[in-house]
Amino acid sequence: MSESRGPGSERCFSCAVAGIESLKTKKDKAPLAENSERLEPEQIAEICEKIFSLPVEKVTAPGGKSRVSFRVHFPGKSIIATQRIYPGRMRMEVEVLKRLSELGAPVPKYLGGTEQLFFQEDVGSKRLTSTMRQESAIGQLALAENTFESLLRIHTAAAKADLAAVVPALGENESWVRGLINSSLTVADRYGTDHPQLDMDALTARLTVPATRFIKWDSRPGNGSIGADGQVYWFDWEHCGRRQGMEDFAWLAGDEFWPLGPEVVVPILEYLLPAADKAVELAYLTDFITFHMVQRLQLIHLRFMAAGWVNVADAMKYDKVGVDPQLAKNLCARGAAWADRSTLTRPMTAFFQDCAAAVDGFGRSES
Repeated sequence: MSESRGPGSERCFSCAVAGIESLKTKKDKAPLAENSERLEPEQIAEICEKIFSLPVEKVTAPGGKSRVSFRVHFPGKSIIATQRIYPGRMRMEVEVLKRLSELGAPVPKYLGGTEQLFFQEDVGSKRLTSTMRQESAIGQLALAENTFESLLRIHTAAAKADLAAVVPALGENESWVRGLINSSLTVADRYGTDHPQLDMDALTARLTVPATRFIKWDSRPGNGSIGADGQVYWFDWEHCGRRQGMEDFAWLAGDEFWPLGPEVVVPILEYLLPAADKAVELAYLTDFITFHMVQRLQLIHLRFMAAGWVNVADAMKYDKVGVDPQLAKNLCARGAAWADRSTLTRPMTAFFQDCAAAVDGFGRSES
């Protein structure tokens, strides 16, 4: 890293050169040559010093060196530098950050960029995953309400910014929905349990919905951070899109690190959601989250088979999948509770209970 350049170290980050094109340009599915290789921390530091005219003290990797976002430390402050392989996704992410932050949504502010990188406000390292685990029961309730409210604020801002018009539809065809539902059969085989007896046609009709509302999609607790002002901020927007709208709450409450079941989540959402849509929205959430949690169980098993159980503290620190037996059992318990709320998903209650019982046998008969 370079030495201090003296005068100019207080230069405003918003004066950075922005070199990223509008989303309205043609979306490029293939990586640009410049993006095909990840930049090393030293290269990122050099770029940042040129753009911001500030000395870089160090560059760290909050998600581990295999990730694409880095914390760039300047004297007295830091920013996040992110590299994406796909230019089209990077342009979309930048446009989303711009529009949402301009409307005061709880997301990092866009600070500029190049063809290789874009820079955003550092909203802190206090991830939602670890913070929720450290809170008391009362503290978890308050933080949960804050978290759901932050996502609703983003949805409101996205509607005002017409972001649904510039992001892709997600899971809008019937084959995608059937694949989501059929994942329960795959997971049953992986966990050695009976196949749930499901009404495939009714579930497919239920979960095949118009893709009309903007969603973050990857709204796992690991993508949320508690800012200095106590707000929950959301980062990593490369997978955003549009669908029914309640999927963001499923990604959050259906994650293995999320500690609260429907007996807590539903009353919070009943309080926060608009009265006119409340019943319909919660009914859809119940059916969708059930199968989202199946996806998490499948991911846990896949990672377990590849590398065994992991250290939970490390998984939270580096935002890894929670491949831990107790987390898997807790996920199953909450999955059973969600499934029992709907006649369509009620057969999944026993499925989750059986999967929880199977976790203790992991590794004994598998190689």
